[in-house]
Amino acid sequence: MTESEPGDSQPASAPSRASSGSNIGRLIKFIAIVGLLLIVLLMAGALLAALTAAETWAPVIQIFRDVFLLILLLESLLIIAAVTVLLLQMAGFLIMLRSEVKPILDNARETTRLSKATAQFINSNAVDPLIQVKSFLAGLLAFLRELILLRGLVLPEDANTKTPEPDETSQA
Repeated sequence: MTESEPGDSQPASAPSRASSGSNIGRLIKFIAIVGLLLIVLLMAGALLAALTAAETWAPVIQIFRDVFLLILLLESLLIIAAVTVLLLQMAGFLIMLRSEVKPILDNARETTRLSKATAQFINSNAVDPLIQVKSFLAGLLAFLRELILLRGLVLPEDANTKTPEPDETSQA
């Protein structure tokens, strides 16, 4: 068993999967290139044979033509089958969207509506009364502060008009 480095977050088997995926990609590219080269060589050979000795190569070229037509026919049948499968998959996807995603969206809409109603309820039954009480208390506090300020302005004048007591003047 190979040990991974302490900083590695991927298991040790992950690189082998990636390398096998790249090997498959390389194999597909190689087969495609070889196939294209083979087709180009066959077409070049058929063109050369048709230009040099058309009478002798005509039956061979007709056979190759018929084989290519059959290959194109099979290819078109495969494409039609693939498009049919694609359309069926899209229909299934749309049915799934209608049956699974629509209820999820409806549930999300209901949750949003419910949270909005809850916020309005809390606002009208908890927040607004607290704001009214706090504003009333702030006003009362401001009123009392002004009342004490006015009383403080009036009281020092009464204290200054007071006559000194005889004990204090006799000692001085």
